Amino acid sequence: MIISRYISKEIIVNICWVSLVLFGLVLLSRFNIFLSQAEVGKISAENILFALVLFSPGLINLVFPISVFLALGFVLTPIFKNHDTVLTAGSMTIGRLLFSQKYVLLAIFSMSILLSAFVAPYFTSKGEDLLDKDNSFASKILAPNGLVSLQADTFNVFGNKDNDVYRDLIFINSQSIETFIYGKTGVIEDTPAGVSLILNDGFLFDNERNVISKFNTADIPIDDYSSDEYISTIALFNNLTLDNLKEIFVRFTLPIFCVVSFIFSIVFSSYSAFFGREKTYFFLAIFNILYILLAMSAFEVSVTNLEALVFDFYWMHLMVLILALVLTSKKVKKGFGYEGI
Repeated sequence: MIISRYISKEIIVNICWVSLVLFGLVLLSRFNIFLSQAEVGKISAENILFALVLFSPGLINLVFPISVFLALGFVLTPIFKNHDTVLTAGSMTIGRLLFSQKYVLLAIFSMSILLSAFVAPYFTSKGEDLLDKDNSFASKILAPNGLVSLQADTFNVFGNKDNDVYRDLIFINSQSIETFIYGKTGVIEDTPAGVSLILNDGFLFDNERNVISKFNTADIPIDDYSSDEYISTIALFNNLTLDNLKEIFVRFTLPIFCVVSFIFSIVFSSYSAFFGREKTYFFLAIFNILYILLAMSAFEVSVTNLEALVFDFYWMHLMVLILALVLTSKKVKKGFGYEGI
């Protein structure tokens, strides 16, 4: 039908526009966070843009489900409000409208699966790896006009950074210059014992013990650098432990939310002929925001057993589906004084 094709087109266009706007807002917010961290020495300024690129798929994965219900409400509430009689005359029931949008729903679900289960976890892992590595040492390097404490009551360090190479590094024990280490150059490398800063062509000065020791290479472990290894979704399915199953549930939560929210948004939008467009859109947005917060709150649950894990991740989806089914009942609509379509 023409009306179905029109609705499909409007939904897709509005999802794209809303996603673009929301992505711009969250990207600007994340940029401000990184900028403030750079000002206090928690991240290197030259890594801000690269970190934004790595975290962008995760941001898109977050704003995409939100844009789905916002776009659906924006498109459907005025249609039901202004053309309810036309839809009724054409026998366009809620069930038929949902069925007519099956390809749009499939496309939304597929896009969300791609982002949430494959693209976003990989790039987010790389972004966290970059920040963990940077926060451990790289961002603490300043030019020789200042010192920044690596850890309280331990070492200060200053020097210059040239891409991934550090030059003229000086480590000073606490605020005293009785002991210090100098390295002409340094790089961060992965070693069998962990991540280390490898200093080249330097010396150790210890005034208390009257020692000056020159070295060609020195290995300084970076103890506070740690980053979880990325595990692909396919690898998680190949090893279904309880922890891996929880991670699978996490990666599939937003795609499932997209499907359930899509169904509920279409059902609830039909009430705009009775409540009015503005009220319906407002309550639809508030409900879906609370719904997505409930869905994401399960990410932090502690793993105990399979039954509890399934309940924690899926009870809210079941409740929303039941509510959507209830809202399609003619008795419920009569309770509001509106027959509906």
